[in-house]
Amino acid sequence: MTREIILDILEALLLLLGVFSSLTNQKKYIVTNKLKSGLFCILYVCATSLSTFYVNNLYHTLTNIVVSILLLKLITKISLYLSTIIFSLFFTIIFTTETFVQFIEIFLLKMNLNQILAVNKYLFIFLILCKFLQIVIVILLLKFDVYFKDILLNEEKSLFSEFLIQIGIFNLFIYILIFSVLDIKSNKIYNMLIYSIFFVFSIIAVLYLKEREKMININNKYKIQKHQISNMEEIMSIIRQEKHDYANHINVIQALCCLNKPNAVEKIKEYVSKISDTIHTSFTYLNTGNDYIDGLLSIKNNYAMKNKIDFNVIIDESFNLLKIREDELISIISNIIDNAFEALMLKALDENKEISINTFLDDNKFCIQISNNGNDIPKEIINKIFEKGYSTKTKGKGDHGFGLYITKQLVEHNNGYISVERVSGKTKFLVEFKM
Repeated sequence: MTREIILDILEALLLLLGVFSSLTNQKKYIVTNKLKSGLFCILYVCATSLSTFYVNNLYHTLTNIVVSILLLKLITKISLYLSTIIFSLFFTIIFTTETFVQFIEIFLLKMNLNQILAVNKYLFIFLILCKFLQIVIVILLLKFDVYFKDILLNEEKSLFSEFLIQIGIFNLFIYILIFSVLDIKSNKIYNMLIYSIFFVFSIIAVLYLKEREKMININNKYKIQKHQISNMEEIMSIIRQEKHDYANHINVIQALCCLNKPNAVEKIKEYVSKISDTIHTSFTYLNTGNDYIDGLLSIKNNYAMKNKIDFNVIIDESFNLLKIREDELISIISNIIDNAFEALMLKALDENKEISINTFLDDNKFCIQISNNGNDIPKEIINKIFEKGYSTKTKGKGDHGFGLYITKQLVEHNNGYISVERVSGKTKFLVEFKM
Protein backbone atom coordinates (compact mmCIF):
# COMPACT_ATOMS: atom_id res chain seq x y z
CA MET A 1 0.00 0.00 0.00
CA THR A 2 2.83 2.40 0.90
CA ARG A 3 4.55 1.68 -2.40
CA GLU A 4 1.39 2.47 -4.36
CA ILE A 5 0.93 5.79 -2.52
CA ILE A 6 4.54 6.81 -3.20
CA LEU A 7 4.15 5.94 -6.88
CA ASP A 8 0.88 7.88 -7.08
CA ILE A 9 2.50 10.95 -5.49
CA LEU A 10 5.38 10.70 -7.95
CA GLU A 11 2.92 10.45 -10.85
CA ALA A 12 1.03 13.50 -9.57
CA LEU A 13 4.27 15.49 -9.40
CA LEU A 14 5.28 14.32 -12.87
CA LEU A 15 1.89 15.38 -14.22
CA LEU A 16 1.81 18.75 -12.47
CA LEU A 17 5.51 19.62 -12.46
CA GLY A 18 6.54 18.19 -15.79
CA VAL A 19 3.80 18.04 -18.38
CA PHE A 20 1.60 20.85 -17.03
CA SER A 21 4.56 23.20 -16.49
CA SER A 22 5.93 22.55 -19.98
CA LEU A 23 2.70 22.94 -21.92
CA THR A 24 1.61 26.05 -20.00
CA ASN A 25 5.07 27.62 -19.54
CA GLN A 26 4.74 27.75 -15.73
CA LYS A 27 7.98 26.23 -14.47
CA LYS A 28 7.54 27.66 -10.99
CA TYR A 29 3.90 26.67 -10.53
CA ILE A 30 4.56 24.24 -7.66
CA VAL A 31 6.81 26.76 -5.88
CA THR A 32 4.35 29.64 -6.21
CA ASN A 33 1.24 27.50 -5.62
CA LYS A 34 2.28 25.10 -2.86
CA LEU A 35 -1.23 24.75 -1.42
CA LYS A 36 -2.86 23.96 -4.77
CA SER A 37 -0.05 21.56 -5.69
CA GLY A 38 -0.37 19.74 -2.38
CA LEU A 39 -4.14 19.56 -2.73
CA PHE A 40 -3.80 18.12 -6.24
CA CYS A 41 -1.39 15.42 -5.03
CA ILE A 42 -3.66 14.45 -2.13
CA LEU A 43 -6.80 14.27 -4.27
CA TYR A 44 -4.96 12.40 -7.03
CA VAL A 45 -3.67 9.77 -4.58
CA CYS A 46 -7.10 9.42 -2.95
CA ALA A 47 -8.89 9.05 -6.29
CA THR A 48 -6.37 6.48 -7.54
CA SER A 49 -6.49 4.46 -4.32
CA LEU A 50 -10.29 4.46 -4.11
CA SER A 51 -10.67 3.41 -7.74
CA THR A 52 -8.27 0.52 -7.12
CA PHE A 53 -10.49 -0.89 -4.38
CA TYR A 54 -13.98 0.05 -5.55
CA VAL A 55 -13.85 0.08 -9.37
CA ASN A 56 -13.46 -3.09 -11.44
CA ASN A 57 -10.52 -3.53 -13.80
CA LEU A 58 -12.50 -2.64 -16.91
CA TYR A 59 -13.31 0.89 -15.71
CA HIS A 60 -10.40 1.50 -13.32
CA THR A 61 -8.07 3.25 -15.78
CA LEU A 62 -10.88 5.16 -17.48
CA THR A 63 -12.12 6.43 -14.11
CA ASN A 64 -8.63 7.59 -13.14
CA ILE A 65 -8.24 9.46 -16.42
CA VAL A 66 -11.57 11.30 -16.13
CA VAL A 67 -10.96 12.23 -12.48
CA SER A 68 -7.38 13.39 -13.19
CA ILE A 69 -8.47 15.60 -16.09
CA LEU A 70 -11.19 17.21 -13.97
CA LEU A 71 -8.84 17.68 -11.00
CA LEU A 72 -6.22 19.35 -13.18
CA LYS A 73 -8.84 21.65 -14.68
CA LEU A 74 -10.41 22.66 -11.37
CA ILE A 75 -7.20 23.21 -9.40
CA THR A 76 -5.06 24.91 -12.07
CA LYS A 77 -7.99 26.85 -13.63
CA ILE A 78 -7.15 25.82 -17.20
CA SER A 79 -9.65 24.83 -19.89
CA LEU A 80 -11.02 21.30 -20.09
CA TYR A 81 -9.54 20.94 -23.57
CA LEU A 82 -6.03 21.91 -22.45
CA SER A 83 -6.37 19.67 -19.40
CA THR A 84 -7.24 16.78 -21.74
CA ILE A 85 -4.19 17.52 -23.90
CA ILE A 86 -1.90 17.63 -20.87
CA PHE A 87 -3.18 14.35 -19.48
CA SER A 88 -3.02 12.72 -22.93
CA LEU A 89 0.69 13.51 -23.11
CA PHE A 90 1.17 12.39 -19.50
CA PHE A 91 -0.66 9.10 -20.10
CA THR A 92 1.32 8.56 -23.31
CA ILE A 93 4.59 9.01 -21.41
CA ILE A 94 3.49 6.59 -18.68
CA PHE A 95 2.19 3.96 -21.08
CA THR A 96 5.09 4.21 -23.54
CA THR A 97 7.78 3.89 -20.87
CA GLU A 98 6.00 0.98 -19.17
CA THR A 99 5.45 -0.75 -22.51
CA PHE A 100 9.09 -0.26 -23.47
CA VAL A 101 10.41 -1.63 -20.16
CA GLN A 102 7.97 -4.57 -20.28
CA PHE A 103 9.10 -5.40 -23.79
CA ILE A 104 12.78 -5.31 -22.77
CA GLU A 105 12.20 -7.49 -19.69
CA ILE A 106 10.13 -10.02 -21.64
CA PHE A 107 12.83 -10.21 -24.29
CA LEU A 108 15.81 -10.44 -21.91
CA LEU A 109 14.31 -12.58 -19.13
CA LYS A 110 12.35 -14.89 -21.44
CA MET A 111 9.34 -14.49 -19.15
CA ASN A 112 5.78 -13.37 -19.75
CA LEU A 113 4.32 -10.24 -18.22
CA ASN A 114 2.38 -12.10 -15.54
CA GLN A 115 5.57 -13.73 -14.25
CA ILE A 116 7.45 -10.43 -14.23
CA LEU A 117 4.74 -8.69 -12.21
CA ALA A 118 4.53 -11.63 -9.78
CA VAL A 119 8.23 -11.62 -8.82
CA ASN A 120 9.12 -8.74 -6.49
CA LYS A 121 12.69 -8.44 -7.76
CA TYR A 122 11.61 -8.09 -11.38
CA LEU A 123 8.69 -5.87 -10.45
CA PHE A 124 11.05 -3.57 -8.52
CA ILE A 125 13.39 -3.33 -11.52
CA PHE A 126 10.39 -2.63 -13.73
CA LEU A 127 9.17 0.23 -11.50
CA ILE A 128 12.62 1.79 -11.08
CA LEU A 129 13.33 1.78 -14.82
CA CYS A 130 9.88 3.17 -15.65
CA LYS A 131 10.13 6.06 -13.20
CA PHE A 132 13.69 6.80 -14.27
CA LEU A 133 12.64 7.09 -17.92
CA GLN A 134 9.60 9.16 -16.99
CA ILE A 135 11.69 11.59 -14.95
CA VAL A 136 14.21 11.92 -17.81
CA ILE A 137 11.38 12.72 -20.24
CA VAL A 138 9.93 15.30 -17.85
CA ILE A 139 13.34 16.97 -17.48
CA LEU A 140 13.64 17.15 -21.28
CA LEU A 141 10.16 18.66 -21.52
CA LEU A 142 11.08 21.33 -18.99
CA LYS A 143 14.38 22.05 -20.71
CA PHE A 144 12.84 22.44 -24.16
CA ASP A 145 9.55 23.97 -23.05
CA VAL A 146 9.95 26.78 -25.63
CA TYR A 147 8.52 24.35 -28.17
CA PHE A 148 5.38 23.79 -26.08
CA LYS A 149 4.45 27.38 -25.21
CA ASP A 150 0.88 28.36 -26.01
CA ILE A 151 -0.02 25.11 -27.66
CA LEU A 152 -3.18 26.56 -29.17
CA LEU A 153 -1.53 29.65 -30.62
CA ASN A 154 -1.69 28.57 -34.25
CA GLU A 155 -2.78 25.78 -36.56
CA GLU A 156 0.36 23.69 -36.22
CA LYS A 157 0.02 23.60 -32.46
CA SER A 158 -3.67 22.75 -32.68
CA LEU A 159 -2.60 19.88 -34.92
CA PHE A 160 -0.09 18.81 -32.27
CA SER A 161 -2.87 18.92 -29.66
CA GLU A 162 -5.07 16.74 -31.84
CA PHE A 163 -2.19 14.31 -32.28
CA LEU A 164 -1.64 14.05 -28.51
CA ILE A 165 -5.31 13.34 -27.85
CA GLN A 166 -5.40 10.65 -30.57
CA ILE A 167 -2.30 8.96 -29.15
CA GLY A 168 -3.75 9.16 -25.63
CA ILE A 169 -7.04 7.55 -26.70
CA PHE A 170 -5.23 4.77 -28.54
CA ASN A 171 -2.99 4.14 -25.53
CA LEU A 172 -6.06 3.85 -23.34
CA PHE A 173 -7.59 1.36 -25.77
CA ILE A 174 -4.45 -0.79 -25.80
CA TYR A 175 -4.12 -0.56 -22.02
CA ILE A 176 -7.67 -1.76 -21.44
CA LEU A 177 -7.22 -4.44 -24.11
CA ILE A 178 -4.15 -5.84 -22.38
CA PHE A 179 -5.21 -5.73 -18.75
CA SER A 180 -8.99 -5.87 -18.75
CA VAL A 181 -10.81 -7.11 -21.82
CA LEU A 182 -8.65 -9.95 -23.13
CA ASP A 183 -6.86 -10.81 -19.88
CA ILE A 184 -3.79 -11.90 -21.84
CA LYS A 185 -1.12 -11.05 -19.30
CA SER A 186 0.05 -14.67 -19.25
CA ASN A 187 0.43 -14.97 -23.00
CA LYS A 188 3.80 -13.76 -24.26
CA ILE A 189 2.82 -13.88 -27.94
CA TYR A 190 -0.25 -11.71 -27.38
CA ASN A 191 1.79 -9.22 -25.38
CA MET A 192 4.35 -8.93 -28.16
CA LEU A 193 1.54 -8.51 -30.69
CA ILE A 194 -0.14 -5.72 -28.71
CA TYR A 195 3.15 -3.86 -28.24
CA SER A 196 3.88 -4.19 -31.95
CA ILE A 197 0.45 -2.76 -32.79
CA PHE A 198 1.12 0.17 -30.47
CA PHE A 199 4.46 1.06 -32.05
CA VAL A 200 3.13 0.61 -35.60
CA PHE A 201 0.21 2.91 -34.81
CA SER A 202 2.62 5.48 -33.34
CA ILE A 203 4.69 5.45 -36.53
CA ILE A 204 1.57 5.80 -38.68
CA ALA A 205 0.35 8.66 -36.48
CA VAL A 206 3.67 10.49 -36.84
CA LEU A 207 3.61 10.06 -40.63
CA TYR A 208 0.02 11.32 -40.68
CA LEU A 209 1.06 14.32 -38.62
CA LYS A 210 3.84 15.13 -41.08
CA GLU A 211 1.42 14.97 -44.02
CA ARG A 212 -0.98 17.28 -42.22
CA GLU A 213 1.89 19.68 -41.55
CA LYS A 214 2.69 19.71 -45.27
CA MET A 215 -0.91 20.61 -46.04
CA ILE A 216 -0.83 23.41 -43.46
CA ASN A 217 2.42 24.75 -44.95
CA ILE A 218 0.80 24.79 -48.38
CA ASN A 219 -2.17 26.63 -46.89
CA ASN A 220 0.17 29.15 -45.24
CA LYS A 221 1.91 29.81 -48.56
CA TYR A 222 -1.51 30.36 -50.13
CA LYS A 223 -2.36 32.89 -47.40
CA ILE A 224 0.93 34.73 -47.98
CA GLN A 225 0.28 34.91 -51.72
CA LYS A 226 -3.28 36.08 -51.07
CA HIS A 227 -1.91 38.81 -48.81
CA GLN A 228 0.63 39.74 -51.49
CA ILE A 229 -2.11 39.96 -54.13
CA SER A 230 -4.08 42.24 -51.80
CA ASN A 231 -0.99 44.45 -51.41
CA MET A 232 -0.47 44.54 -55.18
CA GLU A 233 -4.10 45.55 -55.72
CA GLU A 234 -3.67 48.41 -53.27
CA ILE A 235 -0.44 49.45 -54.98
CA MET A 236 -2.19 49.45 -58.38
CA SER A 237 -4.97 51.55 -56.86
CA ILE A 238 -2.38 54.07 -55.62
CA ILE A 239 -0.73 54.21 -59.05
CA ARG A 240 -4.10 54.70 -60.78
CA GLN A 241 -4.95 57.53 -58.39
CA GLU A 242 -1.60 59.20 -59.01
CA LYS A 243 -2.07 58.83 -62.77
CA HIS A 244 -5.49 60.47 -62.45
CA ASP A 245 -4.05 63.34 -60.37
CA TYR A 246 -1.20 63.95 -62.80
CA ALA A 247 -3.66 63.92 -65.71
CA ASN A 248 -5.76 66.59 -63.98
CA HIS A 249 -2.73 68.82 -63.40
CA ILE A 250 -1.60 68.43 -67.02
CA ASN A 251 -5.11 69.29 -68.24
CA VAL A 252 -5.10 72.48 -66.15
CA ILE A 253 -1.70 73.52 -67.54
CA GLN A 254 -2.85 72.68 -71.08
CA ALA A 255 -5.99 74.78 -70.61
CA LEU A 256 -3.92 77.75 -69.41
CA CYS A 257 -1.73 77.41 -72.49
CA CYS A 258 -4.76 77.24 -74.82
CA LEU A 259 -6.30 80.37 -73.30
CA ASN A 260 -3.13 82.22 -74.32
CA LYS A 261 -3.78 85.11 -71.98
CA PRO A 262 -1.08 87.76 -71.51
CA ASN A 263 -0.19 86.47 -68.05
CA ALA A 264 -0.52 82.76 -68.98
CA VAL A 265 3.17 82.02 -68.44
CA GLU A 266 3.15 83.62 -64.98
CA LYS A 267 -0.02 81.71 -64.04
CA ILE A 268 1.49 78.41 -65.22
CA LYS A 269 4.66 79.11 -63.21
CA GLU A 270 2.58 79.94 -60.14
CA TYR A 271 0.45 76.81 -60.56
CA VAL A 272 3.47 74.54 -61.05
CA SER A 273 5.15 76.12 -58.03
CA LYS A 274 2.11 75.39 -55.86
CA ILE A 275 1.62 71.79 -56.94
CA SER A 276 5.35 71.00 -56.79
CA ASP A 277 5.13 71.28 -52.99
CA THR A 278 2.21 68.85 -52.80
CA ILE A 279 2.88 66.39 -55.63
CA HIS A 280 4.84 63.38 -54.49
CA THR A 281 4.96 59.73 -55.23
CA SER A 282 2.72 57.96 -52.75
CA PHE A 283 4.19 54.60 -53.61
CA THR A 284 7.84 53.89 -52.87
CA TYR A 285 9.55 50.85 -54.33
CA LEU A 286 11.61 49.03 -51.70
CA ASN A 287 14.13 46.23 -51.98
CA THR A 288 14.41 44.33 -48.71
CA GLY A 289 15.40 40.98 -50.19
CA ASN A 290 11.90 39.59 -49.59
CA ASP A 291 9.07 40.31 -52.02
CA TYR A 292 6.39 39.96 -49.34
CA ILE A 293 8.16 42.37 -46.99
CA ASP A 294 8.60 44.75 -49.95
CA GLY A 295 4.85 44.78 -50.47
CA LEU A 296 4.08 45.14 -46.76
CA LEU A 297 6.46 48.08 -46.22
CA SER A 298 5.25 49.79 -49.40
CA ILE A 299 1.67 49.75 -48.11
CA LYS A 300 2.78 50.93 -44.66
CA ASN A 301 4.79 53.71 -46.32
CA ASN A 302 1.71 54.86 -48.24
CA TYR A 303 -0.31 54.93 -45.00
CA ALA A 304 2.46 56.94 -43.32
CA MET A 305 2.49 59.53 -46.12
CA LYS A 306 -1.27 59.98 -45.92
CA ASN A 307 -0.94 60.65 -42.19
CA LYS A 308 2.15 62.91 -42.50
CA ILE A 309 4.49 60.43 -40.86
CA ASP A 310 8.13 60.17 -41.95
CA PHE A 311 8.70 56.51 -42.84
CA ASN A 312 12.40 55.65 -43.11
CA VAL A 313 13.60 52.21 -44.18
CA ILE A 314 17.31 51.32 -44.13
CA ILE A 315 18.10 47.75 -45.15
CA ASP A 316 21.76 47.07 -44.37
CA GLU A 317 21.19 43.31 -44.34
CA SER A 318 18.75 41.57 -46.68
CA PHE A 319 15.75 39.74 -45.24
CA ASN A 320 16.59 36.71 -47.39
CA LEU A 321 19.23 35.84 -44.77
CA LEU A 322 16.44 34.87 -42.38
CA LYS A 323 15.25 31.27 -42.41
CA ILE A 324 11.85 31.66 -40.79
CA ARG A 325 8.34 31.35 -42.18
CA GLU A 326 7.37 34.39 -44.23
CA ASP A 327 3.85 34.66 -42.80
CA GLU A 328 5.26 34.78 -39.26
CA LEU A 329 7.91 37.34 -40.26
CA ILE A 330 5.20 39.51 -41.83
CA SER A 331 3.08 39.26 -38.66
CA ILE A 332 6.04 40.25 -36.46
CA ILE A 333 6.99 43.32 -38.50
CA SER A 334 3.40 44.36 -39.21
CA ASN A 335 2.34 44.21 -35.55
CA ILE A 336 5.27 46.36 -34.39
CA ILE A 337 4.71 48.95 -37.16
CA ASP A 338 0.96 49.09 -36.43
CA ASN A 339 1.78 49.63 -32.76
CA ALA A 340 4.06 52.52 -33.80
CA PHE A 341 1.28 54.06 -35.93
CA GLU A 342 -1.12 53.87 -32.98
CA ALA A 343 1.44 55.57 -30.73
CA LEU A 344 2.03 58.39 -33.22
CA MET A 345 -1.70 59.03 -33.71
CA LEU A 346 -1.81 60.19 -30.09
CA LYS A 347 0.47 63.13 -30.92
CA ALA A 348 -0.80 66.52 -32.09
CA LEU A 349 -1.29 67.00 -35.84
CA ASP A 350 1.47 69.60 -36.14
CA GLU A 351 4.08 67.54 -34.25
CA ASN A 352 6.87 65.70 -36.04
CA LYS A 353 6.11 61.99 -36.43
CA GLU A 354 8.69 59.45 -37.45
CA ILE A 355 9.07 55.69 -37.86
CA SER A 356 12.43 54.13 -38.67
CA ILE A 357 13.09 50.56 -39.74
CA ASN A 358 16.56 49.16 -40.21
CA THR A 359 18.25 45.77 -40.34
CA PHE A 360 21.80 44.87 -39.38
CA LEU A 361 23.99 42.02 -38.14
CA ASP A 362 25.31 42.01 -34.59
CA ASP A 363 27.30 39.18 -33.01
CA ASN A 364 26.07 36.65 -35.60
CA LYS A 365 22.46 37.72 -35.04
CA PHE A 366 20.09 39.22 -37.59
CA CYS A 367 18.57 42.33 -36.01
CA ILE A 368 15.43 44.24 -36.98
CA GLN A 369 15.05 47.59 -35.23
CA ILE A 370 11.77 49.49 -35.48
CA SER A 371 11.58 52.82 -33.66
CA ASN A 372 9.08 55.66 -33.36
CA ASN A 373 9.09 59.05 -31.66
CA GLY A 374 5.71 58.64 -30.01
CA ASN A 375 4.88 59.93 -26.55
CA ASP A 376 7.00 58.86 -23.61
CA ILE A 377 6.17 55.50 -21.98
CA PRO A 378 6.75 55.07 -18.22
CA LYS A 379 9.13 52.26 -17.21
CA GLU A 380 6.44 50.42 -15.24
CA ILE A 381 4.34 50.24 -18.42
CA ILE A 382 7.07 49.51 -20.97
CA ASN A 383 8.01 46.36 -19.04
CA LYS A 384 4.45 45.02 -19.37
CA ILE A 385 3.60 45.67 -23.00
CA PHE A 386 4.39 42.10 -24.07
CA GLU A 387 2.03 40.62 -21.47
CA LYS A 388 -1.11 38.90 -22.68
CA GLY A 389 -4.10 41.24 -22.69
CA TYR A 390 -2.09 44.28 -21.52
CA SER A 391 -2.78 47.51 -23.40
CA THR A 392 -2.05 51.20 -22.96
CA LYS A 393 -5.30 52.03 -24.79
CA THR A 394 -8.27 52.96 -22.66
CA LYS A 395 -10.91 52.69 -25.36
CA GLY A 396 -11.95 49.43 -26.90
CA LYS A 397 -9.87 47.45 -24.44
CA GLY A 398 -11.23 44.19 -25.72
CA ASP A 399 -9.66 44.87 -29.10
CA HIS A 400 -6.16 45.49 -27.78
CA GLY A 401 -3.47 43.80 -25.74
CA PHE A 402 -2.74 40.81 -27.97
CA GLY A 403 -0.72 42.20 -30.91
CA LEU A 404 2.61 42.57 -29.11
CA TYR A 405 1.96 39.46 -27.02
CA ILE A 406 1.48 37.38 -30.18
CA THR A 407 4.53 39.07 -31.70
CA LYS A 408 6.67 37.99 -28.74
CA GLN A 409 5.38 34.41 -29.02
CA LEU A 410 6.15 34.30 -32.74
CA VAL A 411 9.67 35.66 -32.18
CA GLU A 412 10.41 33.14 -29.43
CA HIS A 413 8.85 30.34 -31.49
CA ASN A 414 11.57 31.05 -34.07
CA ASN A 415 14.33 31.04 -31.41
CA GLY A 416 14.49 34.82 -31.41
CA TYR A 417 14.42 37.55 -28.78
CA ILE A 418 12.45 40.79 -28.69
CA SER A 419 13.07 43.79 -26.43
CA VAL A 420 11.87 47.37 -26.14
CA GLU A 421 13.44 50.47 -24.63
CA ARG A 422 12.90 54.22 -24.54
CA VAL A 423 16.03 56.07 -25.69
CA SER A 424 16.49 59.73 -26.68
CA GLY A 425 12.79 60.36 -27.07
CA LYS A 426 12.19 57.24 -29.16
CA THR A 427 10.61 53.87 -28.45
CA LYS A 428 12.85 51.21 -29.98
CA PHE A 429 11.79 47.62 -30.61
CA LEU A 430 14.68 45.25 -31.31
CA VAL A 431 14.06 41.77 -32.73
CA GLU A 432 17.04 39.41 -32.86
CA PHE A 433 17.29 36.06 -34.63
CA LYS A 434 20.26 33.71 -34.45
CA MET A 435 21.91 33.13 -37.81
